[in-house]
Amino acid sequence: MDKTMKDAIKRYLREQKKQNQDKFSDEVVFTVVPVMGLESGVAEKPVQTGTQNMIAIIGDRFMNGGFLPVEVLQKNYKGWEGTLHDINHMGTSTGFFLMQTDITYFIGYHSDVKFDAKTKEVSMTLNIEPSTQFSSAWEAYVKLCQRAGKIPNVSVTYYAKRNFIHASDLPKNVPWKKEGYGKDDLVPVMTQITPVCVSTVLEGRCNDKDGCGLRNEDEEIPSELEIELEKKNQENIKRIKIKKSKFDMED
Repeated sequence: MDKTMKDAIKRYLREQKKQNQDKFSDEVVFTVVPVMGLESGVAEKPVQTGTQNMIAIIGDRFMNGGFLPVEVLQKNYKGWEGTLHDINHMGTSTGFFLMQTDITYFIGYHSDVKFDAKTKEVSMTLNIEPSTQFSSAWEAYVKLCQRAGKIPNVSVTYYAKRNFIHASDLPKNVPWKKEGYGKDDLVPVMTQITPVCVSTVLEGRCNDKDGCGLRNEDEEIPSELEIELEKKNQENIKRIKIKKSKFDMED
């Protein structure tokens, strides 16, 4: 194991000892629903096992633990430099009441952490260590997502300090109603975060549709307009096929 990985492990263990901060992992909790089948015509791309680019978190959004102001994210984002990456949070949260750690689930570390003031995104490079126990499982999952036309999701883990304010006192552009708050409800707002880890998961609180996830440099995030246009395009194709089918039957 190289020095960078050793330093990252030491950093993580130190973070576990921090006091008077709450720990949060931004992964979505699922109810299992049976799926009949899946077809995909997306061409498979080679997985870069050495490094992988990602958008890990975006500011001015509700995360697990509360609302994360972009100013707080910008102030603390560099803390993800040198942190470790695991699978399904199993490195940081496993065992009895999810309070234990398991270092065998770590597969790499993060570097080149950047903050984009325009998009409010924090990006970083995931450096995979091929000799780790589950690196091949991670690679297989990324390949599976590519075949299914899905961007692999990530989830961040961090400690946070919070204050509580009324929903009506949040900035006007914050969609607190969509989060189920009433105007007089107290909303937790993060005032400080201490990055701990990032995980590859099925779906993160900031998911691929929000702009987060593992991405190659040449992959572009479709805008809301592009998504809507594609949806209408598919609807038009469906209507044309139905009309053509009726026309053929009349002949």
